[in-house]
Amino acid sequence: MRAHELWGTGRFDDFMQMMHEDILYIVNVDGQQVPYAMSAVGREDLRDRFELLLRTFNVTHFELLGVYPEPEHITSLVHGIYHHKATGEILDIKVRFRAWFIHDKIITRLEEIHDARYIEAFERFVFFIESAARID
Repeated sequence: MRAHELWGTGRFDDFMQMMHEDILYIVNVDGQQVPYAMSAVGREDLRDRFELLLRTFNVTHFELLGVYPEPEHITSLVHGIYHHKATGEILDIKVRFRAWFIHDKIITRLEEIHDARYIEAFERFVFFIESAARID
């Protein structure tokens, strides 16, 4: 998928242009615990979420592992490695995406499916490390 290529090569503005103005972005992670993984409605709300993600992490690896066309949407599997900027911790994940398009170009709905417990545990771990560093 073109969107994966743009994200993986750091072409953020081009990536965002693929998102419909009224996109529905759904993530299966608790957005209160993990703000950079919060769901969003609309391109500007989504931009805010992704900018927070990019302020939090360096994306060092983003590889498309598979694309699975379905009648109404496309499902893809990605391997990502993200380095947490404040702590240096590594988030090594596989993520499943489901995308719905207009005219095969503009994404109107995007679902990002993680192992939510792993992501939430990672965030608690990072919070602990950052809190401990402030105490020292």
